[in-house]
Amino acid sequence: MTVPPADNPARFLGRADAYAAARPGYPAALGAWLEEAGLLSGGVADIGAGTGLFTALLLRAGARVAAVEPNPEMRAHLEASLDGAVRAGQLSVHAGTSEATGLPGGSAGLITAAQAAHWFDPARTVPEFRRVLRPGGRVLLVWNDWRAAQTPFNRAYGEVVRAHTGDDPLRVRVLEDELPQHLPGGFERHTFTHDHPLTREGLRALATSVSYLPNQGDPAYPAMARGLDAAFDAHERGGQVALAYQTQAFLGCLD
Repeated sequence: MTVPPADNPARFLGRADAYAAARPGYPAALGAWLEEAGLLSGGVADIGAGTGLFTALLLRAGARVAAVEPNPEMRAHLEASLDGAVRAGQLSVHAGTSEATGLPGGSAGLITAAQAAHWFDPARTVPEFRRVLRPGGRVLLVWNDWRAAQTPFNRAYGEVVRAHTGDDPLRVRVLEDELPQHLPGGFERHTFTHDHPLTREGLRALATSVSYLPNQGDPAYPAMARGLDAAFDAHERGGQVALAYQTQAFLGCLD
């Protein structure tokens, strides 16, 4: 899927509240691995930081982070939710894109992109990442993938999604055969798993946080909401369902 880079931030306008409220975080084991591997000591540039879900994991692991996000609504959520880290000098927040981060050259030992790299144009992003990284710096691409976990509720949720999108996998992650375009120096893969509990309202919010699903006010939204409610009713326990995720982390080099 090719999307003009200038259009990408606009795809999430009006979705920041739902994104912040309902998107899954990332497993603590991922942060522990980054810390134990010594990957955070040189400072981190978190690109396409959104509302700060992955930024928060980096901060909890002790990293000093420069978060870059082009969407003003998401950037405002990030700054508000992580205000303590901003005031403490552990976090700086910047308007920018993967192709033009606005960060100083040689300012990061690690660049991260969580749930964002599929929006990047690698031909323009890789030179910018090379500029921002210190010598020997590395790049980490991360995404949560519910499609990789085949639980009964995941399958039910997938049926609702496919009814509105065709379930194009390029919409949610970079395919592995395309990763060398983003990480031309080679990469290693790490996998983590976690569950994301959701109420009925949380499930609706999760769906509306996705750029390619109908948002509230869209004529297709009521039909999607009915499908989500039916899936929830069939699988809820104690007023919640759990969407299982497989978190893929690709750590690589640019040279």
